Order: sequence, then structure tokens, then C-alpha cells
Amino acid sequence: MRKLLLILLLGACLAFPISAFAQSDAELSFVKLQFWPEYDQPSMLVIVDFQVEENTSLPVTLTFRIPTDANLIAVASDVGGGQFMNAPYEQPVTAGDTLVFSITIEDYTPHRYEYYQPLSFDGETRIFSYLWNNGYAVENFQYLFLEPLDVTSVSLDPTFASQETSNGLDYYSGGLAQIGAGESYTLSIRYTKTSNTLVSQAQAVQIAEPVNEDTPGRVSLANSLPYIIGGLGILMIAGGLMYYFQWGRRSAGSKPRKRSNAQSPHDNVASVYCPQCGARAKPSDRFCRTCGSRLRHEQS
Repeated sequence: MRKLLLILLLGACLAFPISAFAQSDAELSFVKLQFWPEYDQPSMLVIVDFQVEENTSLPVTLTFRIPTDANLIAVASDVGGGQFMNAPYEQPVTAGDTLVFSITIEDYTPHRYEYYQPLSFDGETRIFSYLWNNGYAVENFQYLFLEPLDVTSVSLDPTFASQETSNGLDYYSGGLAQIGAGESYTLSIRYTKTSNTLVSQAQAVQIAEPVNEDTPGRVSLANSLPYIIGGLGILMIAGGLMYYFQWGRRSAGSKPRKRSNAQSPHDNVASVYCPQCGARAKPSDRFCRTCGSRLRHEQS
């Protein structure tokens, strides 16, 4: 009797956490998978957008699985207007052949996580496989594939339901599906590409219109030359006027220099000439320096 009671008690203890875990399982109103191959790295960028059903009790912790060779780069929540901000999460840990990380959801807003995963190559053909095995029921499940550049063929399984072009890029959209709790979803992608050009590189150098002299924001010397010549002319005229007024002020302020009327003290003395040879002599001379004749000095 005691053994039976003990077995029942152990069974109840084991059954309680299982039932409690089952009651805390969340359902997702939608999951949108986005696959951007060779976008800004030569690998696959996987973006997973999701939202919990409004009948889910919050807060709730969701656990997701990604491949072991994946590099988780972001976990974020929608803050409105399509803008996402980083959200707290537990770092991935290895669990078997997958990496597992957890996110605590506290409101009924879209959340997302992103990671890079290597591509497989077969010549010019790229091969990628995705597996959804997170165990949550999903009301609306959908994928979106961005076609990379220089692609000659694309194969998606399950195949895409629609195709559209935006900003010169082609997007393939898978049809809506419903995933039950515990069900998995597999997507196989194959495409052939003739170059290694990344999408982000081509977008960075994309020119909508040829650049010419009339392109807005472009400075043209031919269009600016009349303004440059006009500006130089105005500067020359202004400089001339400034020089003219400055020179006029200096001329008006300067006084004429007086000429020196100083005379040599000998200028007032009558000149002396030799009566014999006519040579000019100094007033102090008594005899001619040329012929030696005696000079005559007039009395002043």
C-alpha cells in the first residue's frame, strides 16, 4: 500500500511540471522569415519576425533554435513605425546539434532576431536549407526571399506564391501556411550566380540618372563663370575708389616743401676777372692764377 502511494506521489510530481510547461506554451500569431543571400556578406542573412497571440499570458519566455554554424547578430522589438530597438535575451548555448537562446516577451508587439549562416557551393550554384522546429503553433507562417545580383536561375521548395520588384530588386514570397504545435517547416533554396557582387555594394554605387551640368547639387564652372567675373569687377572698382580717396586725403594733408633760398656768402661779392687774360679769380686772390698778373679789386 505504501509502495503504491509512493509511486502515485512520484507520478504526480513528474506530471505537474509537464502540465505546467504545457500551460505556459505560447502561440504565435505570425512568423515571417526573410532570406537575404549575399546581401552585405557572402553568406545568408536570416531575419525572423514574429508576434505572440494576444491570448498568451505575459510575460512569457520563448526559446528558439538556430543552427550551430549560425552567428546571431541581433534580437529586437518593434517600438512603432517599423523601427526596432535591441531587446534583452539570453546568449545562445549548444543543445545537441543546435544553438538555443531565449527571449522574454512582455508586450504584444512584433519581435525579431537575425543571424548569418554560411552557404553551400556547387560551382556557381548556391545551396541553403532552413528548418523551423521551435515547437510553437503559428497562425500565419510565411517566407520572403530576396534574389541576389547576377542570378541566372532560382529554385525554392516549397515554391513561391508571388513575385514583386522593389528598388530594382526581386522578392519572392511564399504562400501563407499554418503550423501546428510541434510541427516543423523546411525550405530549400538553390540559385545560380555568375559573380560575387553583394547587393549592398551595388546599391551603394547605384545612380538613378546620369550626372551632367544640370544635376542638382553639382557645381558647374560654366554656370558660375559670369558671377565670378562680376565679383572680380566689383572688387576692382571698390579697390580703385578706396585708393582714390586715400590718395586724395594724403594730398590734402601734405604741405608743400619750401625751396631753399640760401645763398653762398660769396654770391654777394662782385666777381673778379683778370684784366690781362680774363680768367675768373676768387675775391681773395691778389694775382691771377692763370697768367700771374696783378688783379684789380673794386671797392664795394
